[in-house]
Amino acid sequence: MLEVVFTESAGGSLTVAMSGGKCIGGAVGVGIIGGKVSRRELKRMQKEAEEREKIAWAQAVPLKGSRRDIFCFSLALSVGELDAQGIGEHRARALDQLMQIYPASIRPAAGEILARCRPELEALLRRAADGESLRIWCSDNPDERCGLYWLMAELCAAGLDKSEVTLVPLPDFEKRPDGTAVQYTSWGEVEPYQWGRMAEYGNVLPAALVSGMAAHWKQLVRENAPLRAVLGGRLVSAPETLYDFYILRELAAQPQEFMQAQVVGKVLGNYQLGIGDSWVALRMEKLVQNGYLKPVTEPGADDPIYHRVLRKCGEQPREIR
Repeated sequence: MLEVVFTESAGGSLTVAMSGGKCIGGAVGVGIIGGKVSRRELKRMQKEAEEREKIAWAQAVPLKGSRRDIFCFSLALSVGELDAQGIGEHRARALDQLMQIYPASIRPAAGEILARCRPELEALLRRAADGESLRIWCSDNPDERCGLYWLMAELCAAGLDKSEVTLVPLPDFEKRPDGTAVQYTSWGEVEPYQWGRMAEYGNVLPAALVSGMAAHWKQLVRENAPLRAVLGGRLVSAPETLYDFYILRELAAQPQEFMQAQVVGKVLGNYQLGIGDSWVALRMEKLVQNGYLKPVTEPGADDPIYHRVLRKCGEQPREIR
């Protein structure tokens, strides 16, 4: 079975899921928010985290598969112009725009991403033509929903609209044995030991629905809006100002001088919009360019652009232009 995800984080988690937890201990970390802890206390917390991981893996449903069966199309299709078919120059420009917020030393090159995704798309279509089925892991995250519809259009364009496609939706929430509940915004947030059990949520898509998604994607390509978002459960075209209200709202709550990273983090964390830090930072950069915000410090050589202190200059605008 061909496994398809649409973000690098989801691809990494799925790879670990198929390993059956063999990397426990090497990938378990502990985060401390506020205050300091001793080295001894930190080791204790690390050990407890590893024990929880072991218990979770012991209770996990095995997920069979191979790394060669995982196809990751991290194309950020919710942002920027769309290509009529395949992975073309419009996607390269959109990815370059999103990567601007990172310094050259750590910036993933759009060309490198596309150089990996293009042959993967060819391989997936070839294997689907040979009769292999697909399992697509998708949520209401804009990039993942766009990826699903885009791939259905690629299948139909290749005459593979009758291929067996299983869609695994991300559940609204996950109830844990200890009584807590966890909500996810994308498959990249799902722990590796959860994938096997969540695979049971999958359903085979009727061919008519595959064709319908492909047709919907073609309509979005014709509209070619700056953004695409899931509103009211439906994937729609949207203006570049769609998320500005939330940015301006969090900005208004900040003092005269503030850490830009705090605003980016609050927008992403408080509203669960399913977008990434790049778009929020790029919209805030508009406020720097028009003079409302002025940099007080510069980000480190290996830090994204929003790792800096900004100062407000004048009355906050009602919109970002």
